Amino acid sequence: MKRGNPLARRTPLKQGKPPERKTPLKSASNLERRAPLKPRSKKQEAKYRVRRVLVAELLAERPVCERCHAARSTDVHEPRMRSRGADINDPDQCVCLCRDCHRWVHDHPAAATAEGWLIPSWEAAS
Repeated sequence: MKRGNPLARRTPLKQGKPPERKTPLKSASNLERRAPLKPRSKKQEAKYRVRRVLVAELLAERPVCERCHAARSTDVHEPRMRSRGADINDPDQCVCLCRDCHRWVHDHPAAATAEGWLIPSWEAAS
């Protein structure tokens, strides 16, 4: 079959009318907020005040990355992640890592779990 120009129409296309709405849209004015949402609740803000002090202390105590032992530690990582039930204010559940190692841990969860940098939620807390 030879392919070429599109076929010429013998009759013009029928003009259709645009779709009509069956029900009118209601105003969303009741969804507007007078004040913006708070980024954190008072309870979480109190927890993070303690966390900031803990992070500063841990990074001062452990200045070298605990994984590669070469770079300066900049991040505090919880091997039993917050989503897996870690207490973010427990220094025993924290390790200090450099940014590259911390990124590697979260980019390669299977290998990080095998090396002990991530702890599954079903394992007992130590």
